[in-house]
Amino acid sequence: MKLSTLLSRDNNNLDIFRVIAACMVIYGHAYALVPHSSADTDFIARLLKFDYSGSLAVNVFFFLSGLVVTNSLLSKRSPIDFIIARAFRIWPALIFTVVVTATIIGPIVTTLPIDQYFQDPATLKYVTNNITMSITHSLPGVFESNFFKSAVNGSLWTIPYEIAAYTTLLAFFMLGASKSKWIAISIFLIIAATPFLPEYLKLSFLPSSKLAVMLAPCFAAGAILALLKDHIHINLHVASGLWILYFLINNSSIVPYLFYSALFVSILYLSSLTLIIKLKMKSDISYGIYLWGFPVQQLLAAYFSAQGIIFNQISAMIICCILGYASWMLIEKNCSKYGSTLAKKLHRLSTPKTATCTTQEL
Repeated sequence: MKLSTLLSRDNNNLDIFRVIAACMVIYGHAYALVPHSSADTDFIARLLKFDYSGSLAVNVFFFLSGLVVTNSLLSKRSPIDFIIARAFRIWPALIFTVVVTATIIGPIVTTLPIDQYFQDPATLKYVTNNITMSITHSLPGVFESNFFKSAVNGSLWTIPYEIAAYTTLLAFFMLGASKSKWIAISIFLIIAATPFLPEYLKLSFLPSSKLAVMLAPCFAAGAILALLKDHIHINLHVASGLWILYFLINNSSIVPYLFYSALFVSILYLSSLTLIIKLKMKSDISYGIYLWGFPVQQLLAAYFSAQGIIFNQISAMIICCILGYASWMLIEKNCSKYGSTLAKKLHRLSTPKTATCTTQEL
């Protein structure tokens, strides 16, 4: 199947892989949030050595985001639509999560008196800073006795990087990079090579921290595939060939790139299978799961730490799937529709009306 055909909404079930990725983040975070024996370790970290499940899942998120968002931008070719769609997709659920965490969860678990908690400037800063992308992880007196102290929502750190990726994509599109495939491929190669470059040659706008270093290459990989979708075929042969290369060249510095290439193509291939498409849900609950995962796990760690790591992982996944569904139905779905309506209104206002004249006027 051509990638262009696969990206038609009825020909894939990419949503299920976003849900799996969100649950993998919960699985991976549990090893940092819950006391456990040295024998209990992240399966993915043991298997890969160069990555762990939470980081791998975020990289999958960025790849799928780069693919789907770029495909949408190339189809609609409207910066206004792009900006409104991204803003109404990201901020409403984020604002709700941050506000509820600060005004309901915080007062329940804080060690401070309630009036002192709300009077503390850090409480308001938690809300305003996270909404404005100056990520803040702690609330006054909240989760101070937990194994992983004070952090309320450690998952929020990726959202500014996602917005930066969208902004960079839009800038390149407005500069006309999508009109030349060779320019687009050159930009992708530069971004992909950046993690291997000496510090003085690295692009300053790309993330350089160990956890974030693969985010830009993964997003760029999705974007370039979307641009070249008419020339790319996704099938079992391609996926198998990439996995064979990964296992053959397993001691090289490019191993992460081979692994992620094989993984991403496999996800695309699997998403196009009839059985997987039949599992498609009408609700996209992955963002809600991701937003609520960390605070729910911290709550479980605060009240049920003795139950162990598996209890934390399974309970958090179940609770967050419910919260993710509620977030989609009550907030994300409606806000996305409102954003779409707003974009159409702005288009009508910005489109010049052509002068018409009747026979009598002539």
